[in-house]
Amino acid sequence: MFLLPSIALGVMFALVLGGRLSRLLEIEFRHSWSVFAALGLQLLLFFHLASSDLDTPIHLGSYGLLFVFAFANARNLALLPLSLGMAMNSAAIVANGGHMPVSEVAARASGLETVDGSSNVKIGGEHLTWLGDVFALPKSFPLTNVFSVGDILIGIGMVGLIVAVTTGGGPERALVARRLFRPLRVRAFRNLACGKLISHLGDWLTIAALIGWIYEETQSTAHVAGLMLVRLIPPIIGGGVAAAVVDRLPKGRLLVWMELTRGVVVAGALVGILIDVRALAFLAVAVSGVLAAVSAATLRAMVPSILEDDELAAGNAGLGLAQDAAMALGALLAGIALAASDAALALAFDLCTFGLAAALYWSVRAHVGVVAGGSHERSSIVAGIRYLLDRRLLLVVVGAFAAATVATGLTNATLPRFLDGELGLGPGAYGFGLAALAGGLAAGEAVVGFARVGETGGRWIGVALLFMCALFATLAYTEHAPTALLLLAFIGFLDGTTDVLFETIVQREADPAYYGRVFGLASAFFTTTMMGAVAAAPLVNRVASPRTAILVAAVGLFAAALVALAGTRVRGATRAARIAPEAT
Repeated sequence: MFLLPSIALGVMFALVLGGRLSRLLEIEFRHSWSVFAALGLQLLLFFHLASSDLDTPIHLGSYGLLFVFAFANARNLALLPLSLGMAMNSAAIVANGGHMPVSEVAARASGLETVDGSSNVKIGGEHLTWLGDVFALPKSFPLTNVFSVGDILIGIGMVGLIVAVTTGGGPERALVARRLFRPLRVRAFRNLACGKLISHLGDWLTIAALIGWIYEETQSTAHVAGLMLVRLIPPIIGGGVAAAVVDRLPKGRLLVWMELTRGVVVAGALVGILIDVRALAFLAVAVSGVLAAVSAATLRAMVPSILEDDELAAGNAGLGLAQDAAMALGALLAGIALAASDAALALAFDLCTFGLAAALYWSVRAHVGVVAGGSHERSSIVAGIRYLLDRRLLLVVVGAFAAATVATGLTNATLPRFLDGELGLGPGAYGFGLAALAGGLAAGEAVVGFARVGETGGRWIGVALLFMCALFATLAYTEHAPTALLLLAFIGFLDGTTDVLFETIVQREADPAYYGRVFGLASAFFTTTMMGAVAAAPLVNRVASPRTAILVAAVGLFAAALVALAGTRVRGATRAARIAPEAT
């Protein structure tokens, strides 16, 4: 099902990203005729041009031809998703007597409740049903249908292959797994990544433990919401502080002092727990939020002084994955600590993480570059704002991300009502949705780490936002819970790719003298737009359905995508030369 649409989608992506379709003819594949023959057979099925008695032989024959192509080009790793998808579909078809099993719920959601028994699919199945067509496009769509995990992999593989070939030097060099690990050969980056992992683990350990403690003490969701707001609002201030100080101070030392100060703040939260003074714990969380924003901007500004230009994307992806892993592990450890003892144990452990992170950052400080000093006016926040407004590419990327945070913030606040009330996933609906988003986010970051990021990185942000718009619109019309979770995973995947690319673009295009201000101002801006969307969500959900709220988010993404695609045509300022080692 996905072969023909994925080829069309791949060609569209290639054209938007500035790829040359003629490069497809330059790549030498063995037995490439088999792909065109399989496509011809798929067209017969798609347009119902053959007798229904021949559906099964034609279906199996198309897969057989694709396997001929896959086996003949087995050394090409770019074809791995395509081959794996075909294998999964074939296994399901063969295990069910030549028919692809279709989930009854998925068929009903797509409006295909009745399937002719003589066709190449059938409702239900006896074996490997999880490999069958278990997802559904909304029945209100013109080309509604059901699809499988194998179909998804086939589509991803075909799109990735076309984009990789047309925008690069060849598919064999477009995605390289070891590229993600290349920055780890640099000792300073290893310590930086480990420090971020440990520090962020401590953040989530503290937040999760305090939320559990507050709820256990008060049995009030209002108190929990208050704690979350206290944690979310201060980073707006922290972004401004980062813009004011990061470019003026030695970044290595600043990062160390941020971690040590955060350790002192967590000690205050620990005292608040021990003497049962919630106000002290809330104050500690707020101050920690400010310091965390400064620390995050400082760390991003340090990366270009440690890694080569062609390693920046992989380095940012590795730092993002470390953050995701810390979030999952920190929340898990907090749960264990609360179950075994109380929140004080979790915070005591957190104190150790900040000390260890500071020690790792201390070893990095000598490798971080410093920019030649300038006037006080040149290093001010106002100068940073003027610089950002004068750099079209940076301004467009920041604006596009701000629009994306509005959309994701509105959708995030709407998800519990949508997944539970509309799709019936139950009390755990929000957790399931966040898990899908987080999984997609990590996968997207990893893929960018594998990829060779060139000048099309800025264009990809616009393409990703456009595709996210389509996914949000599809989500709004979806009536099938598993498909909704799949769409959220895809949204997270695209979000993960754009997060890494944003950091890489800033590091490549901005003057190093303005790294701290660009990252700090962007962080404050993004947090503000996110909070504004979350604050507006109750009003939107009061006057409209969850589906309408998600559609509103899709419209915002569409506008942001158009601006990003138009704005990234102009290349940003040339990245400044490498800078001298910082005095310690």
